[in-house]
Amino acid sequence: MKKQIVLLLLFPLGLLAQDRILKKADKIFSKEQYVSAIEIYEHLANKGMGSEMIYEKLGDANYFNANYVKAEHWYTKRYELKGPFPKEFLYRYGQSLKSAGKTQKAYEIMAQFARENPTQLRAKVQIPTKAQESIKKGSDVFLITNLNTNSKYSDYSSSIKGDTLLFASARPKALWNKTYDRTGQPFTNLYYAIKQTDGNYSNPTLYSKNTFSIYHEASPVFTKDGKTMYYTQNELKPNNQKKLVNGRYKIYKSVYQKGKWNNLGVQDIFAKDNARVAHPALSPDGKTLYFASDAQSTFGQSDLFKVTIKEDGSYTVPENLGNTINTEGRESYPFVTEDNILIFSSDGHPGQGGFDIFALDLNQKGASPVHLKSPLNSAFDDFGLNWDRQTNNGVFTSNRPEGKGDDDLYVFSNTNPFFEFDYNTRIIGKVLDKNTNLSIANVTVGLYDNKGKELAKTSANETGDFFFEKVLSNNSYTMRVIKKSYSSKEIQISLPLYEREISTSIFMDKESLAVDEPAGCRLVITVLDKETNLPIEGANVSIKGLKTLDEVNGLSKAGGLIKVAGIQTSETYRILASKTNEDGSRYIGKAETISFRVSKNGNRDIVKVIYLTRIQVGSKFKMTNIYYNLDKWNIRTEARVELEKIVEVLKQNPSIKIEIGSHTDSRQSKAFNLALSQRRAESALEYILKRGIAKSRLTAKGYGESQLVNQCSDGVKCSEEDHQLNRRSTFEIVEE
Repeated sequence: MKKQIVLLLLFPLGLLAQDRILKKADKIFSKEQYVSAIEIYEHLANKGMGSEMIYEKLGDANYFNANYVKAEHWYTKRYELKGPFPKEFLYRYGQSLKSAGKTQKAYEIMAQFARENPTQLRAKVQIPTKAQESIKKGSDVFLITNLNTNSKYSDYSSSIKGDTLLFASARPKALWNKTYDRTGQPFTNLYYAIKQTDGNYSNPTLYSKNTFSIYHEASPVFTKDGKTMYYTQNELKPNNQKKLVNGRYKIYKSVYQKGKWNNLGVQDIFAKDNARVAHPALSPDGKTLYFASDAQSTFGQSDLFKVTIKEDGSYTVPENLGNTINTEGRESYPFVTEDNILIFSSDGHPGQGGFDIFALDLNQKGASPVHLKSPLNSAFDDFGLNWDRQTNNGVFTSNRPEGKGDDDLYVFSNTNPFFEFDYNTRIIGKVLDKNTNLSIANVTVGLYDNKGKELAKTSANETGDFFFEKVLSNNSYTMRVIKKSYSSKEIQISLPLYEREISTSIFMDKESLAVDEPAGCRLVITVLDKETNLPIEGANVSIKGLKTLDEVNGLSKAGGLIKVAGIQTSETYRILASKTNEDGSRYIGKAETISFRVSKNGNRDIVKVIYLTRIQVGSKFKMTNIYYNLDKWNIRTEARVELEKIVEVLKQNPSIKIEIGSHTDSRQSKAFNLALSQRRAESALEYILKRGIAKSRLTAKGYGESQLVNQCSDGVKCSEEDHQLNRRSTFEIVEE
């Protein structure tokens, strides 16, 4: 009986002890002390007390510490117990299976994740896109080498400054060896090593005691002058540098002054939020700071953001880079190359397992991330890539098993051909008769950009087919077709980003003179933008006979065309065109007086092109400037021709008011030059007044030497021709 009583007492006591141990493990886990939590959970699991919760926690603790193979072991045990599963379980399990080399099972689990979470970004991006094909074939070949500076501890997150390599390391140091409970290794600090002639690096040395703390420092990035450093650090209490605020990371800034680094403290980027802010990166011009954060506005566990650095060193409101880049997973470790390619690491985009390195071309609107293949990426964590695009060499971090320790640094080189994106598209076209739908041979086809510049020209073959090779996608173009006996035709074509080939058909109208047309010629006018050479639709066109005073008014149609029949060869006509746009800007042009005669070949179509200039308040007339002799303000003979053009524009557009701005070179004093420029402006104004323009429409202002057009400022030796360019008058619209 006594033995039975003892056994009955021991059994509940054992359960109570287990419950206390489990609660202790859960508490440690919640504090992200994963090494200790793993020991306790494994002890319970090995004693036969494994459960859904314990297996999940063992999987997660190993996953969060990037021990993906061990995580896969415990996730598999949990998966065998069947669902339902926590929200992130299937995704983490699938990622861990990749690291464990179980590719087929990983595919199945990821497919299950997508079925159960169809609205997640991570489910949608599992299908490869055309973006991946935009990497120029053969340009993504990399050679990697494990760096000689690596230790058995975590060495990661590097930055290159000349021949100096900076990186974070958990290697023990004499100053302090405080252990980070999450990993069981010391907290990381910044070290540097100098590149030697044999390509290896010197023994690492602590970078600066002024940027040192007893907690984490990592991810240094420098401005181009090397005098400002942004980096990641655990936030410390201002009055006690040995105490953490909340264990979160923030971005710190340090400046190099008087031979040492001066720590300026936490930067005001989500500074007051209970959020991690880490891994700064600078844009090529140094005006934009990119970083990772788990702030409340994120799509997932950590997102990429950017801020603009203002002139006074403060920052704009953080801007999330959006769900083309960010997912419900982790996006981190941004880096921007000199040619504006954003490099980052993610476990939310489809990859090989763990953190993978991706690239996105910031030069292309609407671009998508592309995955960089092996050996840069592996089935484990690959991140923190720093890439010198001039030499196409760089450094990145990986915890792949063949390394020396935990996280290791690897140097890489991008072999020839160097990495680049290929956005070229092939346009395939066919020219057809609009009425018969039959092909038209030997048509001239021109391709123009959105400014009217001709990019290429070709001819359609006997079956009306033509093509243009290597046309840059993500742009709009105009194609213009010309064929005798057909009306010329223009079409606009947009090439979506990543499209490799696009087809189009162009239908042409055959021209024929109607038998019941009024006697005389037909005037065919095309109205074009003077700057872009593109057609203007909806322009008001007036054609007036100067003898008969007959007047015809109409609007230009598609292609900028307007056709007027009954033009008499014995008459002289005045043609004027203009247009007011929806945005308030206007197209103006000077009147043209012309007469016609029928050509010898009997062609009664008379073709005329009218060019209009787009103006708005603030526009400056593009014409030869009015120049002056040294220290003079009288109007030179050649300047009167230019002033007559201004007079003509003002007469034809009576609502326009202009400012005449006059300028001097830098010789003489500033006061003298200001007075001289005012006299020059008034001299031009007087000339225009004498031509019948109301004074209320004109303003004269002298700017002296304040707006030089070249380098010829005070004390700079320049030729007389260079000084002459500064002695000028300009004409700006100030009111319509």
